[in-house]
Amino acid sequence: MRAVLAVTVALVALIVTLVFARARRLKARHRAVFGTPQTLDAGGERLVEAPRALYHGTRFADGNAVLAVRWSEACVGDLWCTGEGVFLLREDGGEPLAIPLAAVEDASLLRAHAPIAGKDLPMLRLRWRRGGERLSTEISLPGGMANLEKLRREIHLRQGRDGAAAALAPFLERGSEPGK
Repeated sequence: MRAVLAVTVALVALIVTLVFARARRLKARHRAVFGTPQTLDAGGERLVEAPRALYHGTRFADGNAVLAVRWSEACVGDLWCTGEGVFLLREDGGEPLAIPLAAVEDASLLRAHAPIAGKDLPMLRLRWRRGGERLSTEISLPGGMANLEKLRREIHLRQGRDGAAAALAPFLERGSEPGK
């Protein structure tokens, strides 16, 4: 009987240790992503503007949930894109959520079920990095695929550290000079 009790206690201790280790890793992961505030200018020129956009939430790219409620929960909000980032002001107010374009690795179009709408919708999935972690965010815009494609093109022109717009700038400047 004592042997069974000892094994049970050891097993419970092991489970508790594993749970605390996982919680510690999860806390460190969230601290890396959300521990430092973003310093993006949301007041720049708006390249794309979409009132009443559907935000389907953000999660870690490996599928694990983000525990920060403002980032994880789906909502309706006003979305806009500037030369620095994509911003979403949730209906419930507060600071806008900001995804820096320099951190975006990929922007792809898809059609998937949107629980907030209760049906399949066209979506834009942004894969981006923050605090060394890869994240995935999905949004839908009024106007469907056409508006999502417009936003995706603006993001692709400016994504990463040296976006396509920066790489094309010398050619565009030279092309505007007469005789060139």
